[in-house]
Amino acid sequence: MKRRSDPDKNGVSGRGSASQPDLRADRGKKAGAGLKKSGKEAAAGNERRRSKARQSRPQRPEQTEQPNTYKKPVSAQRLMAIERRKARSRAIGLSIFVLFIMLVTMLLIINVMQQTKPRPRFLFLTEGQVDHAVSATGLVMRDEMVFSSPADGLFKPLAAEGSRSARDQKVAMIIPQGYEEQLRELQKTEKDLVDLQIELMNSGKGAGARAIYDESAASIEPVINLIRSDASKGDLSNLTGYAATLSVILEQRTTKLMSIDFRDARIEELNKRRNQLELSLGLESGTLICEQPGIISYRMDGLEQSLNNAMAETITPELYVQVSQRSEPMSPAGDYVVKDQPVLRITSSLSQTLVFLLPETDPRTLSEENLYDIRIPSEGLLLREARLLRAEVFGDDTFAVFETDRLVERLSDRRLIDAQITVASTSGLKIPLSALTQIDPHRHEATLTAVSGGYTHAVRVAILDQDREFGIIEGLPGEAITLDVSTVIVLNPESIEVGEFIGSQ
Repeated sequence: MKRRSDPDKNGVSGRGSASQPDLRADRGKKAGAGLKKSGKEAAAGNERRRSKARQSRPQRPEQTEQPNTYKKPVSAQRLMAIERRKARSRAIGLSIFVLFIMLVTMLLIINVMQQTKPRPRFLFLTEGQVDHAVSATGLVMRDEMVFSSPADGLFKPLAAEGSRSARDQKVAMIIPQGYEEQLRELQKTEKDLVDLQIELMNSGKGAGARAIYDESAASIEPVINLIRSDASKGDLSNLTGYAATLSVILEQRTTKLMSIDFRDARIEELNKRRNQLELSLGLESGTLICEQPGIISYRMDGLEQSLNNAMAETITPELYVQVSQRSEPMSPAGDYVVKDQPVLRITSSLSQTLVFLLPETDPRTLSEENLYDIRIPSEGLLLREARLLRAEVFGDDTFAVFETDRLVERLSDRRLIDAQITVASTSGLKIPLSALTQIDPHRHEATLTAVSGGYTHAVRVAILDQDREFGIIEGLPGEAITLDVSTVIVLNPESIEVGEFIGSQ
């Protein structure tokens, strides 16, 4: 019986047993190598198929050579085309706008030309008057009575400037020194009384008080207008007189309101206090009483006694020139006066005398049988129908003296006035000079366009008199149309042709 050989001793058996795992490893390597080879072959096959597909597919030359060179030029051309379209649209819009502006301008020009085209204007002939006035400075003379202060002290007017006073009326008070405190207390009492009256009146009490306030307001308004006028001219010399006038108006209002029953105990107490203070001041002060009725004025110039109506027949041109050249205006006495100082005057005459030196005027153009109008343009005053007292030659001028009873109150505070005297006038058919054409200054004739039967006719007329704006005319003999009141004439004859039918206008 044979014994199994020991594996450690039998070399063949040992290699045989050891080569089994090696065989498995070799088979694994071969399998891996086969897999790698098959993968590479598959990849190579895929690459060959893709290469064949690319070769068989048609290729675009622009994509293969320069893929981006085509897109950029196409985009730039498109933008340029868009810009050209926009520029063309803007040019068309601007052209339309310019044409629209030109059209509107033409329409406006046509409209303005149609509106500015003169249209004939017509007027009825009427009776009128052409005046010839001369500007000159006038000297005012009146019959006046002067009052002087009986003592030194504070001057307190009791009547308004330019108002008329009655006989035995108190017109002013002179409050001596030492009574200023009582005067201030009186002024305070009057202010408290007025404030209380206004308060009660606004609450509905005191029937009739509103009418008294409205009356005083109407009296104050002209004074305020004078103050504004002087202030605009830079003349403040009359403020003292205006203040005195306003004070008198307010005092008169307070006196009238005393008769109104406000049914208030405070009013009665203030009135009683006011009367006591006035009585105390009146007993201790000098009171000026009017001795004859007349117009009161607190403005003085020192000529009150030397110039009066009686001098109308004796005043000389030299005295007129001397007085008119004085620079001292009439002024009030002031708040504080001294004894024997003139403080007020009263015009007792019903008329006043006006003296003028008319430049470059022939005295033969003036007649004592005629009445003359004297106008004061700065004040808007007109003195109608002044009577001529004297007219004489003084160099190249005429020295004239007039008398009038108009507006004595308004001129009571003035010595000199700037006036216009109507020295001549002509009455007749009055027309504007613009209605006349073909004027002949030597023959004093002109052509007038009149309307008769619906057609315009040229009529020759004689110019009897004229000033800067108007003329007095009459028709010449032998004319086809007789001019009379209510005859229709053309004011602007250049706007219509002679013989044209006015109904077509």
